[in-house]
Amino acid sequence: MARRSSRRKAPRRSRAVSLISLAESYAYASILTEGLFSASPTEFVLGQGDLDPSSSWTNAGVMSSYTNNVDTGAGIGANPLSLRDIMVNPAYAFATIQARGQANMINMAISSAMVGISAKLGRRVLRRPIANVNRTIFKNLGLGVRL
Repeated sequence: MARRSSRRKAPRRSRAVSLISLAESYAYASILTEGLFSASPTEFVLGQGDLDPSSSWTNAGVMSSYTNNVDTGAGIGANPLSLRDIMVNPAYAFATIQARGQANMINMAISSAMVGISAKLGRRVLRRPIANVNRTIFKNLGLGVRL
């Protein structure tokens, strides 16, 4: 019979969810969805599929034309573009996403860099207060959340 090892495994510790990391991730998601879809992350996920075609699809699956909205310069219902719009008319939606990505690439890159720099700087400057809040409040609550 095989002998058991006398060494015991350390108990597994659950990792806490960082609220600051969640806020940083939401900021990145907001930059991307605003630049590519002209919508907030919640508008993108929960928005209506309201693209309004002015003509029918061709045999190749490519639409011949869409009604343009004079105010937004996009197809009717393409501002903001939602996940449902992408599922309903993927060819038009991806062409719109590509055009918006090319138009907003520099702004999205600058905004993303600023979010990263400010998050890193904010964590460094507020390191002691954050550690104090985590130690005195969140650890005692045992919610698996930290600041």
